[in-house]
Amino acid sequence: MSAVLNQVVAATPQAPPPPPVLSVQDRILLELARRGGDSAMHLGLSLLLDGEPPTMEQLVDHLRARLTTTPELTFRIGGSPRRPRWEPDPSFDLRRHVHEHHLEPGSLGGPDEVLTELLDRPLPRDRPLWGIWLVRRPSGFALCYRAHHAFQDGLAAAETVERLFGPPPVSLPVPLPVPLPSGPLSSPGSELPAVVPDEPLRWNAALLKELLPPMRRTTRWSALDVAPDSQLGDRRVAYTAGVELTRLYGIGRATGANVNQICLAVLTAALRTWHPADWAAPGPGLRATLAVSVRPAGGLYRRLGNCSGVASVPLPCSEPSPLEQLRLLREQVTFARFAELGRRHRVLYQKMPYWCGSLSLSRSIDPRYTPLTLADVRLRKPLAFAGEPVAAVLPLPVSVPGQPLFVAWTTHRGRLSLTFLTDTAVPGGPDLPRLWCAALDVLESAAEHSAAPGLRPGAAALRGSPDLPPASVAPVGREAGGRSAGGSGVRVGVLRRTVLEGEDVGIADDAVLDLDGAPEGLVGLPGAGAAEYRPEEGEQGLAVLPGR
Repeated sequence: MSAVLNQVVAATPQAPPPPPVLSVQDRILLELARRGGDSAMHLGLSLLLDGEPPTMEQLVDHLRARLTTTPELTFRIGGSPRRPRWEPDPSFDLRRHVHEHHLEPGSLGGPDEVLTELLDRPLPRDRPLWGIWLVRRPSGFALCYRAHHAFQDGLAAAETVERLFGPPPVSLPVPLPVPLPSGPLSSPGSELPAVVPDEPLRWNAALLKELLPPMRRTTRWSALDVAPDSQLGDRRVAYTAGVELTRLYGIGRATGANVNQICLAVLTAALRTWHPADWAAPGPGLRATLAVSVRPAGGLYRRLGNCSGVASVPLPCSEPSPLEQLRLLREQVTFARFAELGRRHRVLYQKMPYWCGSLSLSRSIDPRYTPLTLADVRLRKPLAFAGEPVAAVLPLPVSVPGQPLFVAWTTHRGRLSLTFLTDTAVPGGPDLPRLWCAALDVLESAAEHSAAPGLRPGAAALRGSPDLPPASVAPVGREAGGRSAGGSGVRVGVLRRTVLEGEDVGIADDAVLDLDGAPEGLVGLPGAGAAEYRPEEGEQGLAVLPGR
């Protein structure tokens, strides 16, 4: 009888687990939105496409077909004010989340204008906090996904966009033909990295200094000095820049730096030129915070809620040499540091009471202590709509109350795009894209001249990061660059090489890989733990993990 009962229970469909309550981070961000304006805490991505714009019905039909892969999009905020939770929207209607925006007559529909005009579109609280805007441009169209920062962080928003506009999901994942090495990131006999349970933190002065905001003002920055008759928050404006990734890979091969480190170094030089008088004398640099993902690798509602920490990154604006700026940032922005910091934030947020988190955040976003926020949100799949490939992807960051500038960047189809989100009260904002591009030219030239004579391309990159073990490589399908990378001594956190629609897309943590014939696509994102990178639908190529 018991055996029959067990069979009946096993055959009975199990209800999905209930969605989580709002985390401390989610509640803090909702409070932050009340201080600085709700729309200031919206983030997302804008996709630029060529060709004929779709009708609203075509867009709704496309999204409806993809909605089953993103159940988080049907949840809204519910519960009591003292204990809010995520709950399914009983009256969810996809059409209420799809909008059309008309540009002003005579508008050119440039990237800057498209982003700026969508900054203040509302997201009503009585429904799931996201929306998609169709913008018809004189040449082509744009699809902009926006979500509340309490509803999703940058990584979750990027993954959602991939689900909505990336390759259709397949039924079966691509298996690895050989087992990955056992060690701290994988379980014996498994093909995928296992999530390591968080160990209790041992509190000490170094940990507190890393996690808590500074106790005194770091440095003076002229960007905070706005005109007496204006104030920050009156009107935001976006400026964009872009560069082919091959240029950054060239710098990486010459210096051993990854894309994130190079972007930070170029930004450092641009900000130094933006306000040169601030950096005439040696000093501690400009304190910035860089988003660090603490999102768990699995879970039914993985893309629901905010799961991001922050890492303090002093930009060495007082250093005049671009190569020295890059060297200093390479020492700070490492996979090992960011992975450990992410683990600490994850444990801290699980234990931290709301009042403590709110107090810490107030100091963390105070522009006198942290005047600048940065974000790197990577896309891992090529995007398209109705067969039309996305020509460019522009990040849309939030506006931290009181801070004059938020810089975010992303990569897609061999190109890196940046968005400088600032305020009309800040003078010189339109100069930022030009200054960034000029700083890139200077760093590129310096890197070319610094390469040792006779050094083969890519050899400098093999120096990698000294705090990571040599990589182990498991080939899947064809070999990258026509050969195996096994035994090369490349030091990385995790690499995945994806072949989708004939395009190779690779992501690696912390180092450039020297694969002859295919160096592009192999630099990437510090800050996400190795367990973050799990094979997804349609992926092939390489899986690289730290060796034993």
